[in-house]
Amino acid sequence: MAGKDDQKILKGRRILVVEDDILLALDLELFLESQGSNVLGSANSVKAALAMVEAEHPDAVTLDMNLKGESSAPVAAALQKRGIPFVFVTGNDRTDLDYPAFDDVPLVRKPYDAVELVQRLVQLLA
Repeated sequence: MAGKDDQKILKGRRILVVEDDILLALDLELFLESQGSNVLGSANSVKAALAMVEAEHPDAVTLDMNLKGESSAPVAAALQKRGIPFVFVTGNDRTDLDYPAFDDVPLVRKPYDAVELVQRLVQLLA
């Protein structure tokens, strides 16, 4: 698991989970809460994610790149425009993705390594 310093950085941070697989989303929500985050909930589609980003103003977002067969690029673009840090959490390799505008965005592969995911979030929020 992540270290205590990581928990301090994540404590109270408002994190939005964007994931179309309900079991993965729930697992990720529970894990982030165990690290002290305030999970705002999860969105399972581009439309739902855009609405939650607008309404909730998260501190950071975990973003699946494929939501029910639809690219999450519009969500990533909205996050960048608002200056909200995010990490891609995906089963794809970066070489499989055609997202040149997001080449600098951290990527954590599924099944995700909890320590790596927390480290990426800590880096984004530090």
